[in-house]
Amino acid sequence: MNRIPSRQPEIDVLGASPAGVLYRVMRSYSGGDWKTYLKPTGKPAYQVSTDFQYLAGDKIYGPRLGYLMIGSTVTKTCPEALAPAYSYRAAQGSAYTSFGWISRSNQLVTADANGCRVTGTVPEIGDYKLAAADATGYVTIDSEDADGRMTLGYHSYANPGTTQPIQTGGHNRYVHGFDLAGSVVTWAELDYSDVNKQHAFVVRSSTTGGAAKVTLVERMVDSTAINGTATGWAACNYSIITRCTAGSISAAGVITEVLDSRTAASDGTRFFVDTYGASPGVDSATVIDGKSWTRLVTVGLLPPHTYSVDAAAGAVAYVDDQSQAGQGERFVLARRPVSKSGNTLTLGAQKVSGNTGEFPITRDGDRTAYEDAAGDLWLTTDGGTKTRVFDSSEKVAVAWTTWPAPFNLSGHRLLWTKGEYTGEHCEPWGCYPIYGKARLMMFDLRTGKNVDLGATTLSRPAALWGNYLVTTDSTNRILRKDLSTGAVVQVKSAGPRVTGLDVNGTIVGWSTCATVGTDACGVSKIGYKVVSSSAPAVELTSAHSKRVSLSGGHLAYTISSGAAPFTLKTWRLGTTTTTVIGNAYSWTDEVPFEIHDETLAWIGVDRTARATPLAAFGARPRYLGNASGAASFVPSAGQRWSPSFPISKALPTCAITIKSGTTLKRSLPCATTTGIARASWDGKDASGRLVAKGKYTWTISGSDADGGLLWWNGSANPITGTITVA
Repeated sequence: MNRIPSRQPEIDVLGASPAGVLYRVMRSYSGGDWKTYLKPTGKPAYQVSTDFQYLAGDKIYGPRLGYLMIGSTVTKTCPEALAPAYSYRAAQGSAYTSFGWISRSNQLVTADANGCRVTGTVPEIGDYKLAAADATGYVTIDSEDADGRMTLGYHSYANPGTTQPIQTGGHNRYVHGFDLAGSVVTWAELDYSDVNKQHAFVVRSSTTGGAAKVTLVERMVDSTAINGTATGWAACNYSIITRCTAGSISAAGVITEVLDSRTAASDGTRFFVDTYGASPGVDSATVIDGKSWTRLVTVGLLPPHTYSVDAAAGAVAYVDDQSQAGQGERFVLARRPVSKSGNTLTLGAQKVSGNTGEFPITRDGDRTAYEDAAGDLWLTTDGGTKTRVFDSSEKVAVAWTTWPAPFNLSGHRLLWTKGEYTGEHCEPWGCYPIYGKARLMMFDLRTGKNVDLGATTLSRPAALWGNYLVTTDSTNRILRKDLSTGAVVQVKSAGPRVTGLDVNGTIVGWSTCATVGTDACGVSKIGYKVVSSSAPAVELTSAHSKRVSLSGGHLAYTISSGAAPFTLKTWRLGTTTTTVIGNAYSWTDEVPFEIHDETLAWIGVDRTARATPLAAFGARPRYLGNASGAASFVPSAGQRWSPSFPISKALPTCAITIKSGTTLKRSLPCATTTGIARASWDGKDASGRLVAKGKYTWTISGSDADGGLLWWNGSANPITGTITVA
């Protein structure tokens, strides 16, 4: 559904030298799904282990005492006794050098194609006192006072016992982001005179005792890089406040910058910076100004990750993280039209509804319900009309939409769960609110009001389809209520814990779990019952199945060994036939998937939204009840009657007839591909004349390839009502 490269990657340039560049590509800075690549000079880039995080000279280094010679595929490791010294806030691996490193035992360790060996010693440095090192010497933190102000010293390998004080220009408080190249050392210091600390000082000093040159940068700089007489910098680790930015400072003090770049490294002659836009990659330049780039490697856009998915008549909706540079983590509600012919699905173009939170969605007809990043519940139509369902308020009440809390849209009703504030939970580091009182809620789009259906728990499933509400009680009985009459039917007697519920027409499906030892779902079953039939329920034994989704011919569920991967399967109702769909993405025990008619929407392990066509079955379309429309209107004042009727599936043939007694006044088309049948009557008859005031009878009828339109309970009686012309 959405394997369309649209998301900006996050690229970190980990190091550069005349021998090549090391860089890392991530989906998000929060971690996961990241890869590291080495680009030797003059040769194609290739993937290396993510253990490698630093480059110096002709080697890349990792934290596990390993290194790789550029051009070789053999990782070499060194004894634990030669482990590198702990460095203090160095920039891109500056504590590593072209020859190797300084060990925790104050030894000079040479690492090359022949292995590791000690080639010298230096005076004791101490833990986290090493600031930076290169091929000729190193910088140490010689002292630090209670206010974080430091004195810095330089030591050459030729005369390591002699300390050359480094001038700081008065900017030596909690300094970080060191780089060292011969006689030049650079670092950054946040501007502590600014209460928000949104500026920094970039300091370029000398290892021979010369004066420091200080430049104020209007960014929260976290790393520096030396490129001849220019100083590079990057500001991204503090980007929760500001956008990531990289830049450079010329010998004359001119500052240039590029927005959205996260890192800057140097090989001594050029800067290497991550760049974004239509073609993200790593570029090089002598000045970081975005004007004279030379492309080193193209990373390209990445497909987004999907977080939620739902299927409805005519479309599949999903939430993913497609975004553009500078927008940060952005979650988008999108959909694609879907049509099925035989065993083939045809997709229409993606349409984006707007930003949302990374939470489940539920869709029916041409409406989608979602929870936004602020925790508020919304209903949006494909046309862009938004209705606020609930406004979450801290220490009052919040909406719960994450599984297993019910979140189900059907027709003009939305089933959801509200959590009411019950107090604080406090730890030594702080307190946070607890919403321990759960209420099952139903929002009616026709009235714009929420109705409290009673107390529930987050682990108690419920499902809604048209006028049917299916719930469980404290004994794990499954009950179905007809909201139009209030009639309640017991579908399943008390038994093992019910973990999943769904309803479609007169069929109710479920999953149950029983504890075996320490396994909370050691014995799992899936089942269904046709409530309108006297036939008993049918169940299959499964494994760790905690969720189901039901259509008129299939029940979808997952199985696993208790951990990922979760295998998504379908069960053809009326048979014992089950079909493996594929391995599905899961977050803990939550596996997003939904079935509608003959289309299954789910998320693959690659985090791509998918739609799978299912075997055809016969299921006549049904009117779900709870139609929306005025009870009366005044056509002489220009008013129109514009009802909408929720239908269980697409209805290619549909008509609403309006009669006075037995006299036909008007026939209105109402065919729908989305499952919401709509019409609009101007109060005129077929001849274009306004009808007389009074009460008129409307009847909706229609059909698809499976047959004519029925009531939600399967009745074939005419679907009719009245409208008053005033």
